[in-house]
Amino acid sequence: MPMKRYIYIIIAIVVVAVAAIAILLYVKNSSTGGSGSAASSTATTGPLPVAGTRGSTGSTGNAGSPLSLPSDNSSTSGAPTQSAAPSFGVLSNNPVAGYAVSAQNVVTAIQPDGEVFAVVNGQTSIVNSSTVSGIIAVSFSADGKKALVNYGNPNNPQSSIYDVSLNAWTALPVGMQSPQWSPSGGYGIAYLATTRNGGLALQTIDATSAATIKRGATTLLSLAATDLALQWPMKNYFILSDKPTSASVGSIWEFNASAGTLTALEYNTPGAESTWSANVATPYGLIFYDSGLGNRTENLSLRPLYGTAPSEQMSFLTLPSKCAFDNEMMPIATSTAAGQPTSTPTSTIKTSRAIPVKTAPTSTPYLALYCGVPRSSSGFSSASLPDAYNMMSLFTSDDIYKINLTTAAITPIWSDQTQNMDVSDVKIFNGTLFFVNRYDEKLYGLTNVTGQ
Repeated sequence: MPMKRYIYIIIAIVVVAVAAIAILLYVKNSSTGGSGSAASSTATTGPLPVAGTRGSTGSTGNAGSPLSLPSDNSSTSGAPTQSAAPSFGVLSNNPVAGYAVSAQNVVTAIQPDGEVFAVVNGQTSIVNSSTVSGIIAVSFSADGKKALVNYGNPNNPQSSIYDVSLNAWTALPVGMQSPQWSPSGGYGIAYLATTRNGGLALQTIDATSAATIKRGATTLLSLAATDLALQWPMKNYFILSDKPTSASVGSIWEFNASAGTLTALEYNTPGAESTWSANVATPYGLIFYDSGLGNRTENLSLRPLYGTAPSEQMSFLTLPSKCAFDNEMMPIATSTAAGQPTSTPTSTIKTSRAIPVKTAPTSTPYLALYCGVPRSSSGFSSASLPDAYNMMSLFTSDDIYKINLTTAAITPIWSDQTQNMDVSDVKIFNGTLFFVNRYDEKLYGLTNVTGQ
């Protein structure tokens, strides 16, 4: 065969190969989107990551550029603003077991090994290298200045407090189960302790200083139960609940410490789990439960902690542990006709004394609910909930929604099909929504959510 024919054949093969590569790259680029964008008004759907895995379909995807928070935050959390478009990203590559954010947007977080780190102007640094093994839970006081770490044997755990300003640890009495910071400020801690007869006692202790800790605890309630979880949503209200499982029935109780009453909020229901707002005017909680008595008929409902407000069935399914309440302000409409603002009448009466003018309010308070909602509701609900999720054998890929509990409007505020974010430990600080992604245990943020 002539040499020239060989050359033609080689050139043809190269052209075909280049064309194939170009087509492959085009298809790949077309199927991927940008990172961390605000969601459109239409909810999206997607595949549920494989249960029990963190790799492959359970990877975090492209998390985009690191999110840097402004160091001088002068806005008030929850106030209505003409905010910029939401920005999404990771705050730090360090794993997080618990966190808080100051008014100046300084992030203080505790790692799963107990080390404390801070994120300032996008820079992460270890501020306390003491380690703790077997962490059960981490929580911060209402002002974010103290952290409580519960660790060791769940039946007889140890607890310590980290003081952010002093960068020091203080030990608490042994045996504090499910400890909770006071929701109304200060450094009171409520917890459950095993009594001599094998029951549980609801107790409080003042953890302001080592001296107040030494004064001992005050017992508010004694129970014959042996395995309960505690929440402290409001000053005189405590939530006592059985550990949630679909394998047996459980109950959720509200204890009013001032009245001394114990009221069932959910009684003998499989899988009952809840989270609660600290809003006294709108005392709602979110309860997940199985109404099918083990037949996987999961429900999510909004319930009042007290008062006569009606219960509401939610139109989506998620777990309360993937949600958080936030007190916000909603602008009041100031126009009655299309494009025509209402005018405020001015008085024509003249007096010799100055009369203060009452201006009409421009906003009204309301309660917002933020939730990470699995994209595959059918795959999520077919699992054994909440057991599979709480035992880390099930991971989800979530979109984030905001629910206005006054108008009942449900708004998708973040969705990215290229990323798998298993939303947990949701908190709102300074108009920014924070959460820990269970896939990589990193802290992520979505700015400007309260202004939407």
